[in-house]
Amino acid sequence: MSHPIPLTDTELSDLLARTATGDADAFARLYDATCASAYTLATHILRSEQPAQRVLREVYVHVWEHAAEAEARHPRAWVLLLTHRHAIAHRRTLDAQAEAVSRERLGDMSLEQQRVIALAYFGGYSQTEIAALTGETLSAVRSLTRGALDQLQAAARVVTSPITLPRVSGAVA
Repeated sequence: MSHPIPLTDTELSDLLARTATGDADAFARLYDATCASAYTLATHILRSEQPAQRVLREVYVHVWEHAAEAEARHPRAWVLLLTHRHAIAHRRTLDAQAEAVSRERLGDMSLEQQRVIALAYFGGYSQTEIAALTGETLSAVRSLTRGALDQLQAAARVVTSPITLPRVSGAVA
């Protein structure tokens, strides 16, 4: 398996300048030369492939639309800076959505479930100790814990539609 030879900043600057004039082939080569490191960065920040793919799509749309305004001497750094900014913004949005869903799910739990979770995770009590403290049977505490954890797990799932980032080669339609 052969790996492409990395392009120099000078070569990338030339591709960026040509991209600014609407040269789709130059854009494809710029994408091919920078997408692996941008994807790695986005995946590291977002810890998930689907949001990272979405961020990459946003980044390269930005590159295509704003190539003329780019820092031409350091195009790889510019692409990575864009990736970092978009990924952080996306991460903040995801975190805010997850927090809102978690609060909603916590409100959906019964008071008994909330109490069991609080005692276990914030108080550090075992299920046996929780049963003794609350007067519930051990079986009831286990059932309450399982139900609460199922609700929290459902809240933690972020439903996203799968996005596949196509490999750019040749002209961009």
